[in-house]
Amino acid sequence: MERQPTNEMILVESRSMRDQTIERTHVLDKVKTLITLPDSFHVTTPMVASYFEVPLSTIDSLVQDNRAELEERGYRVLRGTELTEFATPFGGVANLGLHYNARSLALFPRKAVLNVGQLLTKSEVSKEIRTYLLDVEERQTNAFQIPASFAEALELAAAQARELEQAQAALAEAAPKIEAHDNLIQYGPNRTVGEVAKELSTPERNIMVSELRRLIVHEWKWAFVKTRECGSAQYTPYAHKTDYLALGEEKYPHETRPDCWHATMRITPKGREAIRRKLDREKAQASIAQLAPPAPSADEISTMIRRGA
Repeated sequence: MERQPTNEMILVESRSMRDQTIERTHVLDKVKTLITLPDSFHVTTPMVASYFEVPLSTIDSLVQDNRAELEERGYRVLRGTELTEFATPFGGVANLGLHYNARSLALFPRKAVLNVGQLLTKSEVSKEIRTYLLDVEERQTNAFQIPASFAEALELAAAQARELEQAQAALAEAAPKIEAHDNLIQYGPNRTVGEVAKELSTPERNIMVSELRRLIVHEWKWAFVKTRECGSAQYTPYAHKTDYLALGEEKYPHETRPDCWHATMRITPKGREAIRRKLDREKAQASIAQLAPPAPSADEISTMIRRGA
């Protein structure tokens, strides 16, 4: 008889299932805090090994066996000029945990780290990630079933209440992890609002520059805007948010008035991470709301029972 894979091992053995769940990178921080480089987006091979609690050689072997798939998820190896350009803002390769004479650096974005979790069989952390991914998949694919009796209707309502309570508890549990991650963020090169909007955009949500400016100024109250004498807008961070936002040291001349100069507001690595968490939290809260459908009325329950009879 052919051996059937255990539930979570389906992801190890099925490429289509891995493709189907690869966008759910938020699962990484649900299971365990993922420590990144100071740019808040990339992870090195030793960091991946530490996250999954396995020897470095285990990750090296997995990359060798699955390199093409990992490269589709953004895995890459920097060498020469590309490595120098990447390391310079951090003060050189030594500040990235490498020997000062290192000639290459392997980088994993979050999708590639999740891909490792889908494939790695020698880690309890990866097993928990696969289980979590499949639990989410099952909740999303299970169709609503009409209760056959009043007792079944009550049981369904109780199950939905338990799911809602668990989702809220998971969100509360993530709060200290978010706080701990804050303390790990270090400063690196700052980026413009337009650059950050492009970085954080996904196939599911295209973040416009105007939308990100609106959130920063009007919703989150991180900065204020003044109209200069020339008529253009000057964005300035509030004093308590200067760790998130900074005015660029360089200044740019006004397009129509060469004698008019403006400082450019940029977003720090810590600010970019805070924005990413805010957007993820909004998405999680929206998911929680979807788990709480309106309670059926007595007439609706009676109708469902009659239909199931």
